[in-house]
Parts: sequence; C-alpha cells; structure tokens
Amino acid sequence: MLDQLRGRNLAHVGCTVGLTLGLLLGLIAGIAIIAITQQADAATTATIVWFAITFGLGALGYYLGGTLSRRLWGDSSETE
Repeated sequence: MLDQLRGRNLAHVGCTVGLTLGLLLGLIAGIAIIAITQQADAATTATIVWFAITFGLGALGYYLGGTLSRRLWGDSSETE
C-alpha cells in the first residue's frame, strides 16, 4: 500500500480524514451539549463547538499529513 502512495502529498488525505472526524465528533459533541445544558443558548454554543472541532481537526490533519509526507518521501524541493 505504501508503494501506491509513494510521492503523493498526504496533507490532503489528512485534511479529509480530519474534516470527516471533525464533522462526526462535532455533531456528537453538539448533541451532548444541547442534551446536557437544555438552555436557550445551547444551540449557539453547540454550533460554535461543532465549527471549532471540525476546522481544528481539519487543520491538524493537513499539518500532520504534510509532515508525514515529508518524513516518508523527503522534501520535494530537495529533489528538484
């Protein structure tokens, strides 16, 4: 499997995985916030948490995927 990925930038793969996990975990956290607090502004808080988790995990996945790409394949600027 590693040979199929050789030379590809894994930052985009990491971003996709991070965004998918962020959407799922953010949704679960939002539902939990609404169920636990049961206040008038719970939906606003849940939405903010959902966006923060989604974008945070997406950015983390992009960073980790880029770092993993450089570690596995080396820096592309070195070869050119």
